[in-house]
Amino acid sequence: VLVTVVRMRAKGMTAMRMPIFVWAAVATSLIALTATQFIGLSFQLVMFQRLFGMGFFDPAKGGNPVLFQHLFWFYSHPAVYVFILPGLGVISELLPVFVRKPLYGYRWIAMSSLGIALVGFVVWAHHMFTSGMNEYLRVPFMYSTLLVAVPTGVKFFSWVATMWKGKISTPTPMLFVLGAIVVFLMGGLSGPPNATVSTDLHLHDTYFIVGHFHDTIFGGFVFPFFAAIYYWFPKATGRKMNETLGKIHFWLMTPSFFVLTFGMMYIGLIGMRRRIADYDPALGIDGAHLILTIAAFAIALSVLVFFYNFFNSIKNGEKADGNVWNSRSPEWQVPSPMPAHNYTKPFEVVGEPYDYGLNDGGYVKFIEPANSKR
Repeated sequence: VLVTVVRMRAKGMTAMRMPIFVWAAVATSLIALTATQFIGLSFQLVMFQRLFGMGFFDPAKGGNPVLFQHLFWFYSHPAVYVFILPGLGVISELLPVFVRKPLYGYRWIAMSSLGIALVGFVVWAHHMFTSGMNEYLRVPFMYSTLLVAVPTGVKFFSWVATMWKGKISTPTPMLFVLGAIVVFLMGGLSGPPNATVSTDLHLHDTYFIVGHFHDTIFGGFVFPFFAAIYYWFPKATGRKMNETLGKIHFWLMTPSFFVLTFGMMYIGLIGMRRRIADYDPALGIDGAHLILTIAAFAIALSVLVFFYNFFNSIKNGEKADGNVWNSRSPEWQVPSPMPAHNYTKPFEVVGEPYDYGLNDGGYVKFIEPANSKR
Protein backbone atom coordinates (compact mmCIF):
# COMPACT_ATOMS: atom_id res chain seq x y z
CA VAL A 1 0.00 0.00 0.00
CA LEU A 2 2.69 2.47 0.98
CA VAL A 3 4.77 1.85 -2.15
CA THR A 4 1.67 2.10 -4.36
CA VAL A 5 0.67 5.42 -2.80
CA VAL A 6 4.16 6.90 -3.03
CA ARG A 7 5.21 5.60 -6.44
CA MET A 8 2.10 4.81 -8.48
CA ARG A 9 -0.35 7.67 -8.04
CA ALA A 10 -2.15 8.89 -11.14
CA LYS A 11 -0.95 11.97 -12.96
CA GLY A 12 -2.03 15.09 -11.13
CA MET A 13 -2.92 13.25 -7.91
CA THR A 14 -0.93 15.14 -5.33
CA ALA A 15 -1.01 14.04 -1.71
CA MET A 16 -3.79 16.49 -0.94
CA ARG A 17 -5.90 15.25 -3.84
CA MET A 18 -5.91 11.62 -2.73
CA PRO A 19 -9.21 10.11 -1.57
CA ILE A 20 -9.57 10.07 2.22
CA PHE A 21 -9.86 6.29 2.14
CA VAL A 22 -6.32 6.18 0.73
CA TRP A 23 -5.10 8.33 3.63
CA ALA A 24 -6.79 5.88 6.01
CA ALA A 25 -5.08 2.97 4.22
CA VAL A 26 -1.71 4.72 4.59
CA ALA A 27 -2.23 5.22 8.34
CA THR A 28 -3.37 1.61 8.72
CA SER A 29 -0.35 0.31 6.82
CA LEU A 30 2.03 2.32 9.00
CA ILE A 31 0.49 0.74 12.10
CA ALA A 32 0.69 -2.78 10.68
CA LEU A 33 4.28 -2.23 9.55
CA THR A 34 5.53 -0.98 12.91
CA ALA A 35 3.39 -2.73 15.53
CA THR A 36 3.12 -6.32 14.31
CA GLN A 37 6.75 -7.13 15.05
CA PHE A 38 6.15 -6.63 18.78
CA ILE A 39 3.51 -9.34 19.02
CA GLY A 40 5.83 -11.60 17.04
CA LEU A 41 8.62 -10.82 19.50
CA SER A 42 6.42 -11.57 22.51
CA PHE A 43 5.37 -14.95 21.08
CA GLN A 44 9.01 -15.73 20.32
CA LEU A 45 9.94 -15.02 23.94
CA VAL A 46 7.12 -17.32 25.10
CA MET A 47 8.44 -20.02 22.77
CA PHE A 48 11.98 -19.66 24.15
CA GLN A 49 10.59 -19.84 27.68
CA ARG A 50 8.65 -23.03 26.94
CA LEU A 51 11.34 -24.81 24.90
CA PHE A 52 14.56 -23.69 26.54
CA GLY A 53 13.49 -22.88 30.10
CA MET A 54 14.20 -19.17 29.84
CA GLY A 55 12.35 -17.04 32.37
CA PHE A 56 11.36 -13.84 30.62
CA PHE A 57 7.89 -13.88 32.18
CA ASP A 58 8.43 -16.35 35.07
CA PRO A 59 8.82 -14.62 38.47
CA ALA A 60 10.53 -17.73 39.86
CA LYS A 61 13.36 -17.16 37.37
CA GLY A 62 13.55 -13.41 37.75
CA GLY A 63 11.08 -12.65 34.98
CA ASN A 64 8.05 -10.38 35.02
CA PRO A 65 4.63 -11.51 33.71
CA VAL A 66 3.59 -7.86 33.33
CA LEU A 67 6.25 -7.55 30.62
CA PHE A 68 4.19 -9.85 28.41
CA GLN A 69 1.17 -7.62 28.91
CA HIS A 70 3.22 -4.59 27.89
CA LEU A 71 4.41 -6.32 24.72
CA PHE A 72 0.94 -7.71 23.95
CA TRP A 73 -0.94 -4.44 24.39
CA PHE A 74 1.73 -2.38 22.63
CA TYR A 75 0.66 -4.29 19.53
CA SER A 76 -2.96 -5.06 20.32
CA HIS A 77 -4.22 -1.57 20.98
CA PRO A 78 -2.86 -0.12 17.72
CA ALA A 79 -4.27 -3.25 16.06
CA VAL A 80 -7.75 -1.99 16.94
CA TYR A 81 -7.10 1.01 14.69
CA VAL A 82 -6.15 -1.35 11.86
CA PHE A 83 -9.88 -2.17 11.78
CA ILE A 84 -11.24 1.25 12.66
CA LEU A 85 -9.22 3.61 10.44
CA PRO A 86 -10.37 2.05 7.13
CA GLY A 87 -13.96 2.19 8.42
CA LEU A 88 -13.62 5.88 9.27
CA GLY A 89 -12.16 6.35 5.80
CA VAL A 90 -15.26 4.75 4.28
CA ILE A 91 -17.48 7.17 6.22
CA SER A 92 -15.52 10.16 4.93
CA GLU A 93 -15.53 8.72 1.41
CA LEU A 94 -19.27 8.05 1.17
CA LEU A 95 -20.70 10.95 3.15
CA PRO A 96 -20.14 13.70 0.52
CA VAL A 97 -21.63 11.48 -2.20
CA PHE A 98 -25.00 11.33 -0.47
CA VAL A 99 -24.91 14.86 0.96
CA ARG A 100 -23.87 16.46 -2.36
CA LYS A 101 -21.50 18.83 -0.60
CA PRO A 102 -17.71 19.08 -0.44
CA LEU A 103 -16.08 17.20 2.42
CA TYR A 104 -15.49 19.77 5.15
CA GLY A 105 -11.91 19.99 6.40
CA TYR A 106 -10.32 17.55 3.96
CA ARG A 107 -6.76 18.24 5.16
CA TRP A 108 -7.75 17.94 8.81
CA ILE A 109 -9.46 14.60 8.23
CA ALA A 110 -6.41 13.31 6.35
CA MET A 111 -4.04 14.39 9.12
CA SER A 112 -6.37 13.10 11.85
CA SER A 113 -5.97 9.55 10.50
CA LEU A 114 -2.20 9.87 10.87
CA GLY A 115 -2.73 11.45 14.29
CA ILE A 116 -4.82 8.51 15.49
CA ALA A 117 -2.16 6.11 14.21
CA LEU A 118 0.57 8.03 16.06
CA VAL A 119 -1.24 8.51 19.37
CA GLY A 120 -2.39 4.87 19.26
CA PHE A 121 1.17 3.82 20.08
CA VAL A 122 1.32 5.65 23.42
CA VAL A 123 -1.92 4.51 25.05
CA TRP A 124 -1.47 0.76 25.52
CA ALA A 125 -1.01 0.81 29.30
CA HIS A 126 -4.59 1.94 29.98
CA HIS A 127 -5.36 -1.79 29.69
CA MET A 128 -3.09 -2.38 32.68
CA PHE A 129 -4.20 0.09 35.35
CA THR A 130 -5.17 -2.88 37.56
CA SER A 131 -2.30 -5.19 36.53
CA GLY A 132 0.33 -4.04 38.99
CA MET A 133 2.12 -1.56 36.74
CA ASN A 134 4.01 1.29 38.39
CA GLU A 135 1.54 3.81 39.76
CA TYR A 136 3.48 6.84 38.51
CA LEU A 137 2.79 5.66 34.93
CA ARG A 138 -0.97 5.75 35.34
CA VAL A 139 -1.54 9.48 34.93
CA PRO A 140 0.65 9.93 31.80
CA PHE A 141 -1.10 7.01 30.10
CA MET A 142 -4.48 8.34 31.18
CA TYR A 143 -3.79 11.67 29.47
CA SER A 144 -2.33 10.06 26.36
CA THR A 145 -5.43 7.88 26.06
CA LEU A 146 -7.73 10.87 26.40
CA LEU A 147 -5.66 12.57 23.70
CA VAL A 148 -7.03 10.09 21.12
CA ALA A 149 -10.32 12.00 21.36
CA VAL A 150 -8.72 15.03 19.65
CA PRO A 151 -8.09 13.61 16.14
CA THR A 152 -11.25 11.53 16.44
CA GLY A 153 -13.22 14.65 17.35
CA VAL A 154 -11.84 16.35 14.24
CA LYS A 155 -13.51 13.66 12.15
CA PHE A 156 -16.85 14.02 13.93
CA PHE A 157 -16.80 17.79 13.54
CA SER A 158 -16.00 17.48 9.84
CA TRP A 159 -18.75 14.90 9.27
CA VAL A 160 -21.38 17.06 10.98
CA ALA A 161 -20.19 20.17 9.11
CA THR A 162 -20.34 18.24 5.83
CA MET A 163 -23.96 17.26 6.48
CA TRP A 164 -24.97 20.77 7.54
CA LYS A 165 -27.47 22.14 4.97
CA GLY A 166 -26.66 19.34 2.56
CA LYS A 167 -29.11 17.62 0.22
CA ILE A 168 -29.09 14.36 2.14
CA SER A 169 -30.40 11.21 0.48
CA THR A 170 -30.67 7.97 2.41
CA PRO A 171 -30.16 4.86 0.29
CA THR A 172 -28.86 1.85 2.19
CA PRO A 173 -25.15 2.83 2.08
CA MET A 174 -25.94 6.23 3.58
CA LEU A 175 -28.09 4.66 6.30
CA PHE A 176 -25.14 2.56 7.40
CA VAL A 177 -22.86 5.61 7.26
CA LEU A 178 -25.23 7.53 9.55
CA GLY A 179 -25.55 4.47 11.79
CA ALA A 180 -21.77 4.20 11.95
CA ILE A 181 -21.43 7.83 13.03
CA VAL A 182 -23.99 7.47 15.84
CA VAL A 183 -22.70 4.09 17.05
CA PHE A 184 -19.07 5.23 16.96
CA LEU A 185 -20.09 8.35 18.88
CA MET A 186 -21.52 6.11 21.60
CA GLY A 187 -18.23 4.23 21.67
CA GLY A 188 -16.34 7.50 21.94
CA LEU A 189 -18.49 8.84 24.77
CA SER A 190 -18.11 5.61 26.76
CA GLY A 191 -14.33 5.69 26.29
CA PRO A 192 -13.18 8.43 28.72
CA PRO A 193 -14.48 6.56 31.82
CA ASN A 194 -12.29 3.63 30.77
CA ALA A 195 -9.29 5.90 30.20
CA THR A 196 -9.63 7.66 33.56
CA VAL A 197 -7.78 5.83 36.31
CA SER A 198 -10.32 6.39 39.10
CA THR A 199 -13.28 5.00 37.12
CA ASP A 200 -11.34 2.31 35.26
CA LEU A 201 -10.38 0.68 38.57
CA HIS A 202 -14.08 -0.12 38.97
CA LEU A 203 -15.02 -0.71 35.32
CA HIS A 204 -12.02 -2.79 34.27
CA ASP A 205 -12.91 -6.33 33.15
CA THR A 206 -16.64 -5.71 33.50
CA TYR A 207 -19.26 -5.87 30.78
CA PHE A 208 -19.10 -2.07 30.55
CA ILE A 209 -15.82 -2.56 28.69
CA VAL A 210 -17.46 -5.16 26.45
CA GLY A 211 -20.27 -2.75 25.58
CA HIS A 212 -17.81 0.07 24.88
CA PHE A 213 -15.71 -2.15 22.63
CA HIS A 214 -18.75 -3.33 20.67
CA ASP A 215 -19.82 0.28 20.11
CA THR A 216 -16.33 1.19 18.93
CA ILE A 217 -15.73 -1.76 16.62
CA PHE A 218 -19.26 -1.79 15.17
CA GLY A 219 -19.28 1.96 14.61
CA GLY A 220 -15.72 2.08 13.33
CA PHE A 221 -15.68 -1.13 11.30
CA VAL A 222 -18.85 -3.22 10.98
CA PHE A 223 -21.33 -0.49 9.97
CA PRO A 224 -18.84 1.09 7.51
CA PHE A 225 -18.09 -2.42 6.19
CA PHE A 226 -21.75 -2.94 5.31
CA ALA A 227 -21.97 0.59 3.87
CA ALA A 228 -18.97 -0.14 1.65
CA ILE A 229 -20.45 -3.41 0.38
CA TYR A 230 -23.79 -1.83 -0.49
CA TYR A 231 -21.97 1.10 -2.13
CA TRP A 232 -19.37 -0.75 -4.22
CA PHE A 233 -21.42 -3.89 -4.95
CA PRO A 234 -22.73 -2.41 -8.25
CA LYS A 235 -19.18 -1.60 -9.30
CA ALA A 236 -18.02 -5.17 -8.65
CA THR A 237 -21.03 -7.01 -10.11
CA GLY A 238 -22.90 -4.60 -12.37
CA ARG A 239 -26.04 -5.06 -10.27
CA LYS A 240 -27.53 -3.25 -7.27
CA MET A 241 -28.46 -4.93 -4.04
CA ASN A 242 -32.16 -4.83 -3.14
CA GLU A 243 -32.93 -1.56 -1.33
CA THR A 244 -35.90 -2.94 0.60
CA LEU A 245 -33.88 -5.84 2.01
CA GLY A 246 -31.03 -3.45 2.72
CA LYS A 247 -33.26 -1.20 4.78
CA ILE A 248 -34.70 -4.23 6.62
CA HIS A 249 -31.12 -5.22 7.41
CA PHE A 250 -30.34 -1.76 8.79
CA TRP A 251 -33.51 -1.18 10.81
CA LEU A 252 -33.42 -4.67 12.32
CA MET A 253 -29.74 -4.48 13.18
CA THR A 254 -29.38 -0.95 14.54
CA PRO A 255 -32.01 -0.83 17.33
CA SER A 256 -31.07 -4.38 18.36
CA PHE A 257 -27.45 -3.33 18.58
CA PHE A 258 -28.23 -0.40 20.87
CA VAL A 259 -30.26 -2.68 23.14
CA LEU A 260 -27.31 -5.08 23.24
CA THR A 261 -24.55 -2.58 24.01
CA PHE A 262 -26.48 -0.37 26.43
CA GLY A 263 -27.57 -3.54 28.20
CA MET A 264 -23.95 -4.70 28.41
CA MET A 265 -22.91 -1.39 29.95
CA TYR A 266 -25.78 -1.56 32.44
CA ILE A 267 -24.99 -5.04 33.72
CA GLY A 268 -21.31 -4.11 33.82
CA LEU A 269 -22.04 -1.14 36.06
CA ILE A 270 -23.86 -3.36 38.55
CA GLY A 271 -21.06 -5.91 38.71
CA MET A 272 -21.17 -8.35 35.78
CA ARG A 273 -17.62 -9.52 35.10
CA ARG A 274 -16.27 -10.47 31.70
CA ARG A 275 -14.39 -13.67 30.75
CA ILE A 276 -16.31 -15.90 33.13
CA ALA A 277 -18.33 -19.05 32.45
CA ASP A 278 -21.10 -18.21 34.94
CA TYR A 279 -22.28 -15.29 37.02
CA ASP A 280 -23.81 -14.69 40.44
CA PRO A 281 -27.62 -14.99 40.19
CA ALA A 282 -27.85 -12.64 43.17
CA LEU A 283 -26.95 -9.77 40.85
CA GLY A 284 -30.50 -9.95 39.52
CA ILE A 285 -29.50 -9.66 35.88
CA ASP A 286 -31.12 -12.81 34.48
CA GLY A 287 -33.82 -10.75 32.77
CA ALA A 288 -31.24 -8.38 31.33
CA HIS A 289 -29.27 -11.30 29.93
CA LEU A 290 -32.41 -12.64 28.27
CA ILE A 291 -33.03 -9.28 26.60
CA LEU A 292 -29.39 -9.11 25.46
CA THR A 293 -29.64 -12.60 24.00
CA ILE A 294 -32.80 -11.73 22.06
CA ALA A 295 -31.08 -8.59 20.73
CA ALA A 296 -28.04 -10.62 19.67
CA PHE A 297 -30.23 -13.10 17.78
CA ALA A 298 -32.00 -10.16 16.09
CA ILE A 299 -28.61 -8.86 14.91
CA ALA A 300 -27.76 -12.33 13.60
CA LEU A 301 -31.10 -12.44 11.76
CA SER A 302 -30.37 -9.08 10.14
CA VAL A 303 -27.02 -10.40 8.91
CA LEU A 304 -28.80 -13.41 7.40
CA VAL A 305 -31.02 -10.94 5.51
CA PHE A 306 -27.85 -9.27 4.25
CA PHE A 307 -26.34 -12.55 3.04
CA TYR A 308 -29.55 -13.47 1.22
CA ASN A 309 -29.63 -10.03 -0.38
CA PHE A 310 -25.95 -10.27 -1.34
CA PHE A 311 -26.04 -13.66 -3.05
CA ASN A 312 -29.47 -13.18 -4.61
CA SER A 313 -28.48 -9.80 -6.05
CA ILE A 314 -25.44 -11.23 -7.82
CA LYS A 315 -27.78 -12.91 -10.32
CA ASN A 316 -31.12 -11.21 -9.87
CA GLY A 317 -30.26 -7.67 -8.80
CA GLU A 318 -31.27 -4.60 -10.75
CA LYS A 319 -28.73 -3.83 -13.45
CA ALA A 320 -26.39 -0.96 -12.67
CA ASP A 321 -24.23 -0.25 -15.68
CA GLY A 322 -23.24 3.33 -15.01
CA ASN A 323 -22.48 5.71 -12.17
CA VAL A 324 -25.40 4.70 -9.95
CA TRP A 325 -24.44 7.03 -7.06
CA ASN A 326 -23.30 9.97 -9.22
CA SER A 327 -19.86 9.78 -7.62
CA ARG A 328 -16.79 11.79 -8.64
CA SER A 329 -14.24 9.05 -7.84
CA PRO A 330 -12.35 7.46 -10.77
CA GLU A 331 -13.75 3.93 -10.45
CA TRP A 332 -17.28 5.22 -11.07
CA GLN A 333 -16.28 6.91 -14.33
CA VAL A 334 -15.92 3.56 -16.13
CA PRO A 335 -18.60 0.93 -16.86
CA SER A 336 -19.81 -1.54 -14.24
CA PRO A 337 -18.75 -4.19 -13.54
CA MET A 338 -15.17 -2.99 -13.57
CA PRO A 339 -13.29 -4.02 -16.74
CA ALA A 340 -10.65 -6.74 -16.39
CA HIS A 341 -7.79 -4.24 -16.54
CA ASN A 342 -9.60 -1.52 -14.61
CA TYR A 343 -8.99 1.50 -16.83
CA THR A 344 -8.70 1.13 -20.61
CA LYS A 345 -7.45 4.72 -20.82
CA PRO A 346 -5.19 6.54 -18.36
CA PHE A 347 -6.64 9.47 -16.48
CA GLU A 348 -5.34 12.69 -15.01
CA VAL A 349 -6.57 14.23 -11.77
CA VAL A 350 -7.70 17.75 -12.61
CA GLY A 351 -9.81 18.74 -9.60
CA GLU A 352 -10.53 18.10 -5.95
CA PRO A 353 -11.97 14.71 -4.92
CA TYR A 354 -15.03 15.92 -2.99
CA ASP A 355 -16.20 19.12 -4.66
CA TYR A 356 -19.80 17.95 -4.93
CA GLY A 357 -22.34 20.62 -5.78
CA LEU A 358 -19.77 22.95 -7.32
CA ASN A 359 -19.66 23.89 -10.99
CA ASP A 360 -16.20 22.64 -11.85
CA GLY A 361 -14.58 20.36 -14.39
CA GLY A 362 -14.75 17.20 -12.32
CA TYR A 363 -12.14 15.22 -10.43
CA VAL A 364 -10.55 13.19 -13.23
CA LYS A 365 -10.16 13.53 -16.99
CA PHE A 366 -9.42 10.54 -19.17
CA ILE A 367 -6.52 10.91 -21.59
CA GLU A 368 -7.05 9.84 -25.17
CA PRO A 369 -4.20 7.70 -26.57
CA ALA A 370 -1.93 9.63 -28.92
CA ASN A 371 -2.54 7.26 -31.87
CA SER A 372 -6.30 7.90 -31.67
CA LYS A 373 -5.88 11.55 -32.62
CA ARG A 374 -6.24 12.50 -36.30
